[in-house]
Amino acid sequence: MIKEINNIKFTYKGIQEIDEKLKEKINNNWNELLNKSDLFQKGKILIVTDIKNNDNNYELDLKQSLFSIFMYSRETKEINIQPMFSGAYTKTIDNYVVCNVSKYFINDKYEEVINLVGGMSDEKDIENNEYSCERNLKREFKEELGINIEDPKFTIKLKYIKYPSETEDKTAYPIGTIFEVKTEYTKDEIEEQFKTNTHDNETSRLIFFNKDNHKDIYNYKQKKQYIPELWERIFEKL
Repeated sequence: MIKEINNIKFTYKGIQEIDEKLKEKINNNWNELLNKSDLFQKGKILIVTDIKNNDNNYELDLKQSLFSIFMYSRETKEINIQPMFSGAYTKTIDNYVVCNVSKYFINDKYEEVINLVGGMSDEKDIENNEYSCERNLKREFKEELGINIEDPKFTIKLKYIKYPSETEDKTAYPIGTIFEVKTEYTKDEIEEQFKTNTHDNETSRLIFFNKDNHKDIYNYKQKKQYIPELWERIFEKL
């Protein structure tokens, strides 16, 4: 589910501890995944170990973990790992909302999925034992789109938090902050920046929605499950 944020506080609690027997299972599972695809990377991530909400004022405890541990959680459901991420939708000056088409490993193959720009948090987002979701977001924009949102023509506002409801399966459920990024650039100018700037290959293309076509999101088979709910919130205010 998606909730609006009044305020949010993060507390970094150090490195997650894993016992030796579990480490062996995690490593075996990781090796099996590498046999299916050579695109997985065994990086460090941040996970949410506790979340509190008091009238839309949130407090989150974070620990450092490994992507391989998250994948073990997702594949086996034996342990509960909830990675922290930051994401954003972008509003252009000509009233389009931008999102990505990204590559995801689903059912033993890569498929294109509609998603926000953003990604899992890692140790680069910790400075002086403090986590910054905005630092994470700025990095992801550069990596995925080749766009620098520190450009004065962009403004950034933290709007929502995504976390599981009481009825949802919390195992391997990413928890994230969702930003609204407004830009003075047009739809065509954003697309040109994406096409000409250097970025990784995770995002294959951009998709643009406006008030007239935003319901088309329901026609796409592969999309992050929270995108339609987010779209309803965005476009009801336009």
